[in-house]
Amino acid sequence: MTAFTAHFREKKPAGPPRSELPLDERLARYIVEGSRDGLFADLELKLREMKPLEIINGPLMSGMDEVGRLFNANQLIVAEVLQSAESMKAAVSFLEPHMDKEGSASRGKVLLATVKGDVHDIGKNLVDIILSNNGFEVVNLGIKVPPEALIQAVRQHKPDMVGLSGLLVKSAQQMVATATDLRAAGVELPLLVGGAALSRNFVDKQIAPAYGGGTVAYAQDAMSGLELAKKVVEPSRHEELRRELVERRAQLAAVDAARPASARATAQRRSRKVAQIADPPRPPDFERHVLGNTPLDHIWRFVNPVMIYGRHLGLKSSVVKEVEAGDRAALEKTDPGRKALQLKAALDDLKAECREGAMKARAVYQFFRARGEGDDLVLCADDGARELARFTFPRQEGVDGLCLSDYVGKDDSVALFVTTAGQGIRGRAEIYKKNGDFLKSHLLQALALETAEAYAELLHAKLRSQWGFPDELSMTMVDRFKANYHGKRYSFGYPACPRLEDQQILFRVLRPEEIGIELTDGCMMDPEASVSAVVFHHPDASYFSVAGGAAC
Repeated sequence: MTAFTAHFREKKPAGPPRSELPLDERLARYIVEGSRDGLFADLELKLREMKPLEIINGPLMSGMDEVGRLFNANQLIVAEVLQSAESMKAAVSFLEPHMDKEGSASRGKVLLATVKGDVHDIGKNLVDIILSNNGFEVVNLGIKVPPEALIQAVRQHKPDMVGLSGLLVKSAQQMVATATDLRAAGVELPLLVGGAALSRNFVDKQIAPAYGGGTVAYAQDAMSGLELAKKVVEPSRHEELRRELVERRAQLAAVDAARPASARATAQRRSRKVAQIADPPRPPDFERHVLGNTPLDHIWRFVNPVMIYGRHLGLKSSVVKEVEAGDRAALEKTDPGRKALQLKAALDDLKAECREGAMKARAVYQFFRARGEGDDLVLCADDGARELARFTFPRQEGVDGLCLSDYVGKDDSVALFVTTAGQGIRGRAEIYKKNGDFLKSHLLQALALETAEAYAELLHAKLRSQWGFPDELSMTMVDRFKANYHGKRYSFGYPACPRLEDQQILFRVLRPEEIGIELTDGCMMDPEASVSAVVFHHPDASYFSVAGGAAC
């Protein structure tokens, strides 16, 4: 990580050498560059003329403000922001022994929580890091926080605002319920909400009305959450934000009122878009299989680089492609290319730790005899007669609307599986975070998430082969990432099967508790880095949405 830092920032920002700058500008530059080389010596000099708290709120905070500006201008990526946060934490830790006991640098206090039933915390932890190192005091309540615990924490900690996070569709609905409970308890603090299943429209149409007259704002990512927090603690900017939200929601209501109601056609019991297969493929067995010794390097071949480098770390997809091509000479010629190479080196270092035992990947899968009955998928015992379980899936509205049960014949088969790479990851990431190793903490969580996804991709390929239609030798990993193969897999909580409660059925027949996975009260898997799916072999299988399948 140290080598990564030194090389990753070598060209930012442009300007005279740091040694030629005035002391205040040097201190700000350390933060922007994510560097500590010379930082403590310059802090010693600054302590001769300024109190520690003034240094933090002055030149150091100016540096973090510039980091935010550069990120919003697409001149910094997530990994660089985390490095800046590491430098900021190091500077504050150096100054703390010189501060009065009552002294603290705080723009305001933020209460953060992942909503009830949701175990996903990588995004919330990123928000925690960004806010904490931009002058905010953060009380992080963790995951699966019920409304009553949140209300109690509001009364105990007296924050200036509340931040809620959640990943899946059910989490978005839980935010509505939480907002309703907060309102009923008399809480009127500004509410900042974010998560993958949320959209600005959903916040405006569902969460804001549930909260009543209080400020409810949507944060698209950690840095937009920071900008919202800054506005909330400044009365004039907060009032301006409230006016903007009121105007936007009034316009949205007017558009909805003017939109004509759509006519709903009655759906067929089975879509004619899906062909019936006279002789479906047969799996080799109907036994339950537990996997615990798949080499991590075998799994990592199936990691989607666009996800780990792009989604989690902020690199552009064009640069990611160059990294995957392995043209080091070409990458060394550009600043983005050099950044990508150093990120890859940091990831490789982390993988070495994982091979030594920091990460364990496990899976369980089973083929089941199955049949489709209307909107139901019925799982049967080996003899095909006794019913083991039944899923009832939603169907698209309209004539020939699709339903997952359409992909299964009268005497057919499906597969269920669960993969995980999350055992011990949350605790290890928290240790890195407490030690100020923010990038390493974030990267470990990201790698665990993508390892579980990669294991799902690998296992799905294995299932296709066992069904009798292995992937063509010409198939590339990009083809797999685009699902350009025979059949599809579907996970609960997503558009085609949005009901997370169906996880309970899967858990009952597959028993993934044996590989260390539990269901929360909200039917989400814990640990977070876990993937479950129902796998269909039908060649017509495609991804689609049903009503209620997205929070928009």
